[in-house]
Amino acid sequence: MKILYIHGFNSAGYGEKINHLKKAFGDENVISPTLSYDPEKAMKQLEFLTDAIKDKDDLIIVGTSLGGFYAAYLAYKYKVLAVLINPSIDPYTSLSSQVGHQKNYKSDEEYEFTKQHLESLKKYYVPEEKLKEIKDLIFVYLDEEDELLDSKKTKDYYEKHGIYVKMYPGGNHRFTHMPELIEDLKQKINGGI
Repeated sequence: MKILYIHGFNSAGYGEKINHLKKAFGDENVISPTLSYDPEKAMKQLEFLTDAIKDKDDLIIVGTSLGGFYAAYLAYKYKVLAVLINPSIDPYTSLSSQVGHQKNYKSDEEYEFTKQHLESLKKYYVPEEKLKEIKDLIFVYLDEEDELLDSKKTKDYYEKHGIYVKMYPGGNHRFTHMPELIEDLKQKINGGI
């Protein structure tokens, strides 16, 4: 089994959540690229990796925040399992305040995030009526005290489509419950989901 980890906005393919995944599933089984800030370039890389891995191995895509939004799209397009951690459900709205000069807090890369980048995110939105088709492929994990995204709104959004949602008390947008998430996910995998 392989894990494809998708980081969030202004982040990178390394860090604490990835370390937890590597410890639980093995270094060699976790792929965590650092993606472009440009949604179209990021998605080309993610589609290439998903397509290359999904037929050779069981694949689970794990995405955080903006990465959770991308993961939902990939689950829909490729019919693979996806774990969404504090996912953004509408990044073209929630990231609108980020238009302008940016500096990635992990890589220190500086760039301009444009309205065109925001607009291109809409291509990867899974229409709500389509979510029911993939409800058994998606697992959503939330920290209740997420300071950037409304965890209650996200919970309601996914639950109304019959998607599994687990919300942990406390925490924050960075998500502080990886060991618990991994334990829950392993039970689902071993139980045949």
